[in-house]
Order: sequence, then C-alpha cells, then structure tokens
Amino acid sequence: MKREDMRKYRVDFSDVKYFIQIHEALMRDLDFPDYYGENLDALWDCLTDMLGDWADIELVGFEGVAKKFSDEWDGILRIFARTKHAYGDRYSDRFFVTLVYKDGSREEIK
Repeated sequence: MKREDMRKYRVDFSDVKYFIQIHEALMRDLDFPDYYGENLDALWDCLTDMLGDWADIELVGFEGVAKKFSDEWDGILRIFARTKHAYGDRYSDRFFVTLVYKDGSREEIK
C-alpha cells in the first residue's frame, strides 16, 4: 500500500482555547471511542489500537496549543513518537504523523 492510499486523519487544534479541548479535538478527529479517557495514557491506548490500520495523521493549528499548554503538547508529541516505534517498529512503515505549520511547512514526527 502506498502512503497516499492510507486512511487519512487531520487533527485540527485551531479552535482550542481550554485544556480539555485538546483531547476533544483528538477524540473527534481521530475517531476515538466515546470512552476515550482524555489523558496521555488514554491517547497511547487509542493510538496503539489504531496500529493495525495504515494511518497518515496530520496535526494542524497546533501552534497556540504548543505555546499555551506546552507540557501537555510535549507529552502528546512523545506519545505519537512512541506509538510510531511501538512493538519493535513493527508498524513504523504504516503509521505517520506530520506537523503542518501555519506557513505550510511540514515536519514528520520520527
């Protein structure tokens, strides 16, 4: 399967003003189940559940979140990176996460 044929997700943090909205955006845009626990442990659980699928995730509008909620944002990025390399990199060729900056530049989480 080619990357352009993967299931695509776009998590939009543009409207996040309050801490809880970070996890609401993740839940909504990544199609997490209603029982998503809205914390980093729950993020790990839901992302690793996705690993059987081919996923291409874009994170957009995150600059405000990264500035206002820097500790939580750093944790989120660590979880995405850990997920990519989970289970001995078994899924690293089918799980991609990209930061899309306001200026259009892109940075893949490695």
